[in-house]
Amino acid sequence: MSQGIERFFLLSYCLACCWPGLGAKSELRVVRQWAVLDFNFPSEEARTEALEKQYFVPGNSVPIDVDVHHRQGALPSRIFVTIPRFDIGRPMTLGTVDENGKLTAYPDYSWHENQGSNCQGMTSVFRIAIDQCQRLWVMDVGKIGDNQVCPPQLLAFDLATDQLIYRHVVNSSAYTGGSLFITPIVDVRPRGPGDCADTFVYAADVSGFGLLIVDIKRNLSWRAVHRYFYPYPSRGTFTIDGESFDLMDGLFGMALSPYQQGRDRYLYFHALAATTENILNTKVIRNDSLLQDPNIDPDAVYAFPHERPSQSAAEAMDQSGILYFGMMDPPSIWCWNTATQFHVKNFHAVAINQETLQFASGLKIVRNSKGEEELWVLTSSFQRVMTGSMSPDRINFRIHAEKVPTILENTPCRAAPKGEGPGHHADIVASRAGHMRRPYRYGSAWYL
Repeated sequence: MSQGIERFFLLSYCLACCWPGLGAKSELRVVRQWAVLDFNFPSEEARTEALEKQYFVPGNSVPIDVDVHHRQGALPSRIFVTIPRFDIGRPMTLGTVDENGKLTAYPDYSWHENQGSNCQGMTSVFRIAIDQCQRLWVMDVGKIGDNQVCPPQLLAFDLATDQLIYRHVVNSSAYTGGSLFITPIVDVRPRGPGDCADTFVYAADVSGFGLLIVDIKRNLSWRAVHRYFYPYPSRGTFTIDGESFDLMDGLFGMALSPYQQGRDRYLYFHALAATTENILNTKVIRNDSLLQDPNIDPDAVYAFPHERPSQSAAEAMDQSGILYFGMMDPPSIWCWNTATQFHVKNFHAVAINQETLQFASGLKIVRNSKGEEELWVLTSSFQRVMTGSMSPDRINFRIHAEKVPTILENTPCRAAPKGEGPGHHADIVASRAGHMRRPYRYGSAWYL
């Protein structure tokens, strides 16, 4: 862990111990914050060229996701941030944050300066994922704005060398003109220490209302669709800090249940324009029969009977099966132990702040060099991005973090019912669901 991040956690611990009331409830600590993003360029000439060509428009860049790589020994930790190219003016779409808060292109600027003219580089990245094999997975949507300038691609970098070790260009049969793959989830199932061969990546298609499944070993991908991947029209209006906007986004937040050798895993997921949480057994989507028919059996996916009080964006799960997620109203981060019923009575606040936690678009569980889990969250004034009211005179973007044991120290989330482990409630919901054999299709093609 870098000295800067070590100092941050040490100071946070001291404050929690010495400041009356602060230690009574875990609050996330702000690690970095910006009014507007600024960037390190390889040269002043490169910066000038980016400004002249409008590859860099100051104030246009909006960070969406965060992940952290804690390196061994004296090497500093790295904070990764994504900046999707919703429009022009984003000089890079993936970078690391330096001690001064500036972003440096990853792995270097040559991957980004093409602005979509070279599909061997990166076009637009919403989210990333670092796995236990020290690989950085990058889901490149291939779009600038609404223009599909390159096919979507999944990239993997070896974080020890920062070299590209895998590239999968998504076949045109696995996405639509409206597709936007925004959330990659990595499923590694080792048979022994250091085994990374059995790896799948699941990527949420937020506007194509589907799920991309990539079998890394076979370098093969396919698409899955289900009605729960769609948005709910009644949940498509968002009001944050007094500003409202409409966004009919589908499949968005996803998290995997903890890996247990010999057992399948659950994929927890929800649409952005929704208040429900859903589950499916990953054996359903790891089946390449979906190559012939992408429609998932409607009875193979389950929705928990109860709902959240408001919409949620990103989510993540720790090794104990505790799910962390943000909520829009009030702006906050919550935890839920998956051994208990998915119900508001079992949701417990990690942090609530009307100003600093307005839209949690990036949320990760990270394991540090000491083996401890940490929760990292990226929040933004996204409502101001949507309404065009963002101002450089106030803080708009923040990265928060805290160690998971500190978060759970004074919350009921860590206490599971006796004899009930992670995913217990998912097992109950899945076992109770009836299986009715009936024809099913999604989309207008069924009626042709």
